[in-house]
Amino acid sequence: MSTEKLKSVMNPLKKLGKKFTGLLLLVLSLFLGFIMVATGPSAEPLEKTERAWPISVITAAPIDLPPTLLTYGRVESKQVASLNTNISAPVSEVLVREGDRVQEGDLLIQLDAMEGELTLNVAQANHDRNAALLASVKTEFELANTLTAQYQELNDISQSKLGRSLDLNKQHMISDALLDEARRDASQVNITLQQHLSLVANFPNRIAQQQASVDESAARLGRAKLDLQQTQIRAPFSGRVIQSSVSKGDRVLAGATLIEIADYSGLEIRASVPSDIAFRLNQVMLQAQNVHASASVDGSELKFVLDRLSGDVKSGQSGIDVFFKSSAGENLDIGRVLNLTVDMPIEPNVLAMPVYALYENQTVYRIDEQRLQAVRYETIGDYVTADNELRTLIRSAEINAGDQLLASQLPRAITGLLIEPIASDGASLGIN
Repeated sequence: MSTEKLKSVMNPLKKLGKKFTGLLLLVLSLFLGFIMVATGPSAEPLEKTERAWPISVITAAPIDLPPTLLTYGRVESKQVASLNTNISAPVSEVLVREGDRVQEGDLLIQLDAMEGELTLNVAQANHDRNAALLASVKTEFELANTLTAQYQELNDISQSKLGRSLDLNKQHMISDALLDEARRDASQVNITLQQHLSLVANFPNRIAQQQASVDESAARLGRAKLDLQQTQIRAPFSGRVIQSSVSKGDRVLAGATLIEIADYSGLEIRASVPSDIAFRLNQVMLQAQNVHASASVDGSELKFVLDRLSGDVKSGQSGIDVFFKSSAGENLDIGRVLNLTVDMPIEPNVLAMPVYALYENQTVYRIDEQRLQAVRYETIGDYVTADNELRTLIRSAEINAGDQLLASQLPRAITGLLIEPIASDGASLGIN
């Protein structure tokens, strides 16, 4: 066989061998995969388990507690005197300054008294003159009363003389000229008498008029004395100077405030509370019970007692002012702002819960067979423990003493959630 024929025969055989080789390899791979699956270990399906969330718990222990009201209070004095004068005068001396303590009647500011003394002297002289005129009028009145009888006697004599002259004229024993003269004399005497009587009758009016002048001058004298007293600014009560606005050499104007004094024996704390809280406080006071408050001042805890409530709502405020007085008479600084803790009336059967154990929509969670159960509650108020920890007082008819409550803040808290208590947060009062 020739070489060309041999090649023609071998070429188809080579192509057929390549095809069977690929097929053989595919069959072999499938066989090996089947063997591995058939002889491999069988895996059991995993069972899905529910996650238990670790939490802290708190044991419900309802108790009677007073809610705590946290508010701000400002120290004030029951009486603050703004002292001024009704005269205009230079300041001679200022004896006290802001912060000084003074006693009732102490001289605080001395004004120049020269002008006041001159005015007093003029008023005194005018009063003395009017008093002398009054005394003169009264003397004239006494004299006029004494002379009335003499004037009356002269009038009687002239009338008798006139009568005799008439009789003599009828008898033609005297001339008509003499009769006219007698008539003229009688008339003049009578006129004089009537003038005298009129003067006597008018004396009470003159005396009253002069008395009025004396009274007026006495009032002016008293005013001058009062103005002179106004040159001395004295303390109306014992207290402390809180403001002094003048210096030596200043000329003060009438009515201008010179100095302010506060009565430190009557300090009180003014605080603003909501209207509903004010109503509750008022009800307690009507029952003759005390409402106590406290504040920390310079490391010391001060106690206060509610004294009274304001009768109106001030402009710009939404609440009502209440006033606390110090039972121990502490000496505070006027104007100082205090953080007041007010003990409200006791509320029965409440729980003092940590803030982080409360959820939105007035909800807390009770633990029942390791699952959460949402419970609605009513907020009663705040409460500060003996360790100065802020709690919230709540009340719920669905919570009984001994119930376990959620004391953790779980973002996924929901009724039915599986939990695992791992720590106790103590009783509801925070007592471990």
